[in-house]
Amino acid sequence: MQEIDGLTAFGQTLRNGARRFPDRKDRRHAGQMLLPEVHPGFTLTPGDTVFTIGSCFARNVEDALVARGLNVPTAGFAAPVAEAPGRPNRILNQYNPGTMLQCLRDIDGGETGAGLYPHGGQVIDCLLATGSRPVAQDRALERRAQIRRLYAEGLVAASTVVVTLGLIESWYDRIAGLYLNEAPTRKILNAEPERFSFRQIEIDECREMVLELLDRLVDDSTRRVLLTVSPVPLQVTFAGGDATLRNAYSKATLRVVAEEAARHFPEVDYFPSYEMVGSLGLSAFGEDNVHVRPAVVDRVIGHMTGLYLRDDLPGPPITGPAEELRARAF
Repeated sequence: MQEIDGLTAFGQTLRNGARRFPDRKDRRHAGQMLLPEVHPGFTLTPGDTVFTIGSCFARNVEDALVARGLNVPTAGFAAPVAEAPGRPNRILNQYNPGTMLQCLRDIDGGETGAGLYPHGGQVIDCLLATGSRPVAQDRALERRAQIRRLYAEGLVAASTVVVTLGLIESWYDRIAGLYLNEAPTRKILNAEPERFSFRQIEIDECREMVLELLDRLVDDSTRRVLLTVSPVPLQVTFAGGDATLRNAYSKATLRVVAEEAARHFPEVDYFPSYEMVGSLGLSAFGEDNVHVRPAVVDRVIGHMTGLYLRDDLPGPPITGPAEELRARAF
């Protein structure tokens, strides 16, 4: 519980210029998007190394950081298109806090082969974002070693880590004791029906995972973390009921945990990408109502880099006339 005495609360509120929800004349209302007030706890300069962990929205963050002169190790990783179509580094996507934490725990561990499941003489790696595309086992092990090395070397070099929390729905391998990044195929489930379960990570467990994740990232207090919640909704729910409601519950859980984590760690800032995109409603998304429109992504990440990159390279302005901002957002 966060509790302060009444007079202190009144005093703080009167000094808070952002205490009212912004109307359309408010400086935080720009081009139909709301820009919540953010007070950066640290800054970045071109040439700094930033490591990214998280869902597909983390890939958008990478693009903006690279364009502004930052070194982003994950942006240079690539897997063959046949293994993971889309972005070359799409395979790095991690969606739930359980798999993100496992990535950090596994940096110093040896390869066990857990999370690799037989498929027609090859294997499917459910710890990676491959869309259930099988590869030879030797290749799967080689790829994992490459990713472990990327994490180990990238985090050592990084002064800042951007963590993008995605969702709380997950699949779990009971035998291996692993959270999975992708659901097992029906063939895999049919072969071992008792092995796998679906888990909706509830708030207490989610909190423990995120706090351990951040504790590992800032253990020596020399590395900073920018924590966000992805605005991309889950496409399909396994929890039952309407996906719209399950998505709202998922994001609410992650948002509460992110708030608590940012209060707990002085090295952690929360950035409101989720709130900014959400302020636009469905107009922020493409026809599928899932993927955020590129112009909106640029607006959000441009605002973030404008705040944190005090010595930023030339780039799009983060403030301006409402009509200009409206054109950029839509």
